[in-house]
Amino acid sequence: MSPVASHANMPESYEVDVPELMPAQEQQFWSEEAAEMLQDSVDKIFSDGKTSLLGLDFSFTIADPSVPECPLIGCSTGFTTLCGYGMDDIVGQNCRFLVDPVPAHLIDQKTRDHTKEFCRAVHNGAEWMPPTDYPFAPVDKPLESFVCMQTNARKDGTLFNNLFYMKVFELGTELGEETPYIVALQADLKEGKEDLVALANVLGELDEKMGKVQDELSAIFFCECALSRQLFKPRRQISAF
Repeated sequence: MSPVASHANMPESYEVDVPELMPAQEQQFWSEEAAEMLQDSVDKIFSDGKTSLLGLDFSFTIADPSVPECPLIGCSTGFTTLCGYGMDDIVGQNCRFLVDPVPAHLIDQKTRDHTKEFCRAVHNGAEWMPPTDYPFAPVDKPLESFVCMQTNARKDGTLFNNLFYMKVFELGTELGEETPYIVALQADLKEGKEDLVALANVLGELDEKMGKVQDELSAIFFCECALSRQLFKPRRQISAF
């Protein structure tokens, strides 16, 4: 497995209110039951009953771009297996907690910058234009999805190549009051860029399956009434993303 190369400097950050979570016992907007239900849906949709698509083990995360730093508000149980962290460690964190421990020379900085730009665009309600070197779609029209790979670190310190297929889902607890969330399909790409190219060749199928997951997630999300927007409050000013 070849390491991911490091690239350009990070873009300038900007000042925003950083959220402060309520006490842990009140952080019940995503339950273990919801995580299991979502993983069951992912396993069902991304496999033919015997093997999963391309033999990969897929999992999902859900992030709230309306909250500064775009924290994860939920995930499937497969994601806890992928990264080694428990639900309490994951919910409320920006996904960079998987990147920060990685040695700098193994971090693909260009991918990190593009990820931040994608999340910032959704946060601002703006269209995201892919970079000119983006290989997975035409670069002359805005996209609501982003595919990339980044070296991540598990809780035990082991490194892995993590797929991120991020897509904007409209979700809500009331019909007609849906808001955008960033949902990410994730998997350990053991063969690195070779696996990423294989996934790029079936993006149409992936997108179709993502649509099916959205239907399942919408039902789960509707039942999870205590959403993250009710549990965050401003604390102080620091650089976001």
